[in-house]
Amino acid sequence: MRQGFIDISLFVTISLLAFSCNKTPDQPLPADNTPKEVVLNVDVILPQEIKEQWEGSIEMAQNAIALAQNRVDNPVRLNLRYHNEETENLDALGYELTHPKEGADTCHAVIGPYYSYNAQHILRYAREDRLPVLMPTCTSVELQRIYAKETYAWFFTESDITQCEIMIGAARAVGATDVAMIYSNDTYGQSFKDWFGYYATEQDIHMAVDAPLAYTKGQDISAFLQEANDAAQGEKVFVLIALLDASLYEEVCNQLVAYPHLFPICADACFESRIIDSWKNKQAFYLGITPVGSVSLGYPQSYKEIYGRLPYRGDAQVYDALCLLALGQTHRMVNGDRCLIDGKQVEYKQSPYTIGLTDHMRALVASREGESTLWDAAGLTTAFNGIRAGKPVSLNGASSNLNFAPDNYTSIVNTTYMLWAMGEGTEIVEPVCYLSASGSNTEASVTSMWERDKEWEQVFSDTPVDHELGPIESRWAVVVSPSTTWSNYRHQADAFAMYQLLRHSGYDDNHIVLVVEDNLSDNPRNVYPGQIFVERDGGSGIMDEDVRKGAVVDYHFTDLKPDDLADIMTGKRSEHLPEVITPDANANVFFFWSGHGGDKEGPLWGDEDAVTYFGKQRIKDIVTSMREQNMYRRMFFAIETCYSGRWGEALSGIPDVLVLTAANPYETSKADMHNRELGVYLSNAFARTFRDCIVADNQITIYDLYKELARTTNGSHVSIYNHGQYGSVYTETMEDYFLWRE
Repeated sequence: MRQGFIDISLFVTISLLAFSCNKTPDQPLPADNTPKEVVLNVDVILPQEIKEQWEGSIEMAQNAIALAQNRVDNPVRLNLRYHNEETENLDALGYELTHPKEGADTCHAVIGPYYSYNAQHILRYAREDRLPVLMPTCTSVELQRIYAKETYAWFFTESDITQCEIMIGAARAVGATDVAMIYSNDTYGQSFKDWFGYYATEQDIHMAVDAPLAYTKGQDISAFLQEANDAAQGEKVFVLIALLDASLYEEVCNQLVAYPHLFPICADACFESRIIDSWKNKQAFYLGITPVGSVSLGYPQSYKEIYGRLPYRGDAQVYDALCLLALGQTHRMVNGDRCLIDGKQVEYKQSPYTIGLTDHMRALVASREGESTLWDAAGLTTAFNGIRAGKPVSLNGASSNLNFAPDNYTSIVNTTYMLWAMGEGTEIVEPVCYLSASGSNTEASVTSMWERDKEWEQVFSDTPVDHELGPIESRWAVVVSPSTTWSNYRHQADAFAMYQLLRHSGYDDNHIVLVVEDNLSDNPRNVYPGQIFVERDGGSGIMDEDVRKGAVVDYHFTDLKPDDLADIMTGKRSEHLPEVITPDANANVFFFWSGHGGDKEGPLWGDEDAVTYFGKQRIKDIVTSMREQNMYRRMFFAIETCYSGRWGEALSGIPDVLVLTAANPYETSKADMHNRELGVYLSNAFARTFRDCIVADNQITIYDLYKELARTTNGSHVSIYNHGQYGSVYTETMEDYFLWRE
């Protein structure tokens, strides 16, 4: 089978660029047995099988570091102390490493953990002393976002946002017009699920199945695979598989092989020796993506020459982590407390105030001046000598050119990925091509393979509706947040902020129904008791104030059922529901909803673990009933949830209704503005930009509002639905709903 896929060799040949051939002391103490050596104790946290897998890279790095310092005084030596990630109590270990017992050796740095979901066990303890934690393979989007502002948390591989982009780009490059996704229901798989719809939309690739499939061990997925296979209509469908447990890839692929039009593209977690070895000589064709070393810098070629195989996931990254530690310590010995990044002395406004090892490492990667150095022993010799001579050096690593994001210089921004293949009946993994998000001399840029503009944009017709509307005599609003937990702070905060925006634009409380749980202000984790904020970092005006101040909450969310909202919107007042809206044919109605959504029907009635959808048919029935009773002149829906486009589809066709959503029907929306003091996200980009636009100009056209939302809402495609039944988005303005008061 798989005869039709033999054209992959042609793709390899012509369609992509070819590659050419306690507290931490100020300084570590010299080792007792070798007074001139400066020893860094580095605790390496990873599973036992990965330790064995990375032995080659670790050996190469240690040898290169030693050779590069062969003739210098006070050479830096790394003393690696291993911990089994799968058997160790990581909370206890994190505390032990940062609070050593009297007489115990100090930990100077940590490498690992291997898995993203374990990283926070170490990172939260490391924060106290800014102990550098170097993570070769922690690619969780959420983890990297939360720790993006920390100067001690080092990420040596880009987040899974990039990997998802690379996977879909690779599928497109080998001829895919349809894709599907299978993911694991955990933090690893969630990243891929969250970004799958976004990048499929960006590349104009059709989804063969309406929603990705969450896979659990032993699950029968034949119905999903059959649906994807039928959608192929004789062509190829590439199934992206993103599972954290490497052993599950074999389970899924064993089921997938029975469908002749389906081809797997496996994510990086499967590229481990135990899985690759199990696939040798199988009568199947496998494709996969994994971060590797930079081909242009020669690491994969050198590794294969020495060990007879391609480097596995994380090999090049752990090499770079070790080298950077040794170079950083050398920079620290030479410069002491003088540590310049972008020409400015490093300073901290909160404890600890001292300059640490992590800062000297940041100073090194921030510099792109001076002699360019390579990752091998000769290149490291140049680097060590330059640092000791007080000269700037420009480092290049095994994994990349060590280009780190300029906010803190701790998150890598140009990972190289290998698209690999293992053919039927073979035992050799072959590189098909090397890819990166931006490209270099020998890695093809994924974006250059897309035959379209990078930013997808909706196209609108300018056909006016065929009936006249009377003057606006009143305005009504319903604001809903179904979230109730502290971690979902942003949803209630955005609802309160929208309430304040409405109040400042002419609405009185008799014309607003506010539905929120209102349990944030008195939450014991709230460091601002009684207050709720959507901006704390440089905001201005009403949105930089307590958005709960003066708010009249009409209903606590948990006191309502879904049908109650229908009664509120259709004016059915009762003892249980004393506050409702009663618009007429000359009233405009604004509806805002901020919460979680699911991939079947959009907005959920509750938090992310809710099992109840509010329902596409229910919202359609409500609006249809209002239409039949002449209860609105126009209605505007602003929906901030994952998969909110489902409601846009449901409400299409109803006259004089416009639906603006934070995401299309196939993708998640993303949180925005994480606040370290509160430990939560304060707002969503969609809601924040919506507010900013209205405050700046309440007469902004719907099209200009859309354009600004599309530009600033990262990770999802803001969409407008039913504009053909509403009026021209180029001339209609938001003054219909927000009559701004001076």
